[in-house]
Amino acid sequence: MRDGVALRADVYRPDSGAPAPAILSRTPYDRTFGLTPAAAIDPERAVEAGFALVCQDVRGVHGSEGDFTPFVSEGPDGYDSVEWIAAQPWCTGAVGMAGRSYAGAVQWLAAVERPPHLKAIAPVVTGSDYYHGWVYQGGAFQLGFNLFWVHIMAGRRRRDSLTLQFEHLPLKDPPLLDEHEAGAFYREWLSHPTDDAYWRSLSINRRYERPQAPALNVGGWYDVFLGGTLENYMSLRRRGVSQAVRDGTRLVVGPWAHGSAYGEYPDQRFDAFDGADAFDLGGEQLRFFAAHLGDDPAALDAPPVRLFVMGANRWRDEDDWPLARARHTPWYLRGGGRLSAEKPGEEPPESYVYDPADPAPTRGGPTSLPGRFLTTNTGPQDQREIEGRADVLVFTSDPLDAPLEVTGPLTVVLWAATSARDTDFVAKLTDVEPDGCSRILAEGVIRARFRAGYERPRPVTPGEVLELRIDLMATCNVFLPGHRIRVVVTSSSFPRFDRNTNTGRALGEDGPGDIVTARQTVFHDAARPSHVVLPVVAAR
Repeated sequence: MRDGVALRADVYRPDSGAPAPAILSRTPYDRTFGLTPAAAIDPERAVEAGFALVCQDVRGVHGSEGDFTPFVSEGPDGYDSVEWIAAQPWCTGAVGMAGRSYAGAVQWLAAVERPPHLKAIAPVVTGSDYYHGWVYQGGAFQLGFNLFWVHIMAGRRRRDSLTLQFEHLPLKDPPLLDEHEAGAFYREWLSHPTDDAYWRSLSINRRYERPQAPALNVGGWYDVFLGGTLENYMSLRRRGVSQAVRDGTRLVVGPWAHGSAYGEYPDQRFDAFDGADAFDLGGEQLRFFAAHLGDDPAALDAPPVRLFVMGANRWRDEDDWPLARARHTPWYLRGGGRLSAEKPGEEPPESYVYDPADPAPTRGGPTSLPGRFLTTNTGPQDQREIEGRADVLVFTSDPLDAPLEVTGPLTVVLWAATSARDTDFVAKLTDVEPDGCSRILAEGVIRARFRAGYERPRPVTPGEVLELRIDLMATCNVFLPGHRIRVVVTSSSFPRFDRNTNTGRALGEDGPGDIVTARQTVFHDAARPSHVVLPVVAAR
């Protein structure tokens, strides 16, 4: 690198010895481990397709020198690595980048540095903003994912101790992280609970005008970074520096979660996982690179967006995201636990008590959690057990007479009050099957102090009725005849999000003896019509 630090890499090349276009995968997870399918592209398949593949450990991990601080060095290191590869006699000078999760983030951070020989990137399940949707969401700390990730980076392969760390308070003092640098950046993240200059200096979504390479964006409807994947596609497609960048950018979203993107769920199976309709990620990436690094433009002939439509259980091509033909339709929370397209009249509010010592648990959804959570507590899990809790409100439509497709961004507008000085509200959208199974489609959270923006918290006055907007990211689902639409409202999804202790104090300060219970009141009357906005798509 430009500062003299050496980064280690393995290079796979075609047997012919002739110069080849190259694909670079930069990973913090050990370049020699798990190359297929999670980290990048199968080396054997890449070289058979005529590419060289370079698998590199990022700075400060495994074989590479230096210190690892997330995101900070990835732009300059990515630039230097791309240009080193392009200068090698075995490379044609055309370089692409591939990889998922953090290995997707490093692609964007390199691309905004504009290495001259970077021709295309293929980030899979990665974010756009490292405050919104990575470390925090809706102002809440993504506790489960963040603790899981720092344990991986600390080299801890046992996950059983994480359950105790999830429950530990105060949040700013997690046990077992003192002796490793991972604990330092975890605490650094906790010390920046607002969207401040620290996050703005790292995130790429303020710099979409800079990349000179198109992107193949791959996401999952149950991926923790779905919002970032969609933003990356939309913004590069609209704000890209050139027509070639804008036209070359692509989006694929399947029914995948972050930790189970290429397998089925415990009690749910989609045709996208295998069989004739299975999605071939490696093949899709190689076709994309052939178009931009080689001389095969055929990949650019297809529509720019490919979506897996859940419920209908099939893939569909689209001209863009979000779908222009979607009609954003409010469905209202109503008395008696109803969800209806009809506006409410004069209806009394409903309330529940939220106790941080007994939070409503995470059950599936767009998560990335450790150990048994990774395979059994992600994706389209049944919510009925949680919906039966006393601290959960449930609003359900009548059975549908005809299919109803909902494809696009999702927002819950909630009129609510709390007895506390700060609190959270969590909303979920589920698809209720005729047998009563309530399969989660999307989930979001809002920390009340951030209702007016994430740069500066705004105090909460106990009892004041607040208008809260909860971002549930997006979905693509057909509610079949006989199914019902359901909105669930509560105040926690633990351990996905940290528990709001309801005190209004700074994040991470409260110990077990400081937490207080809160009475939460949700309004759904003519003046305060709480509702979910569904992007309804008419059948073609």
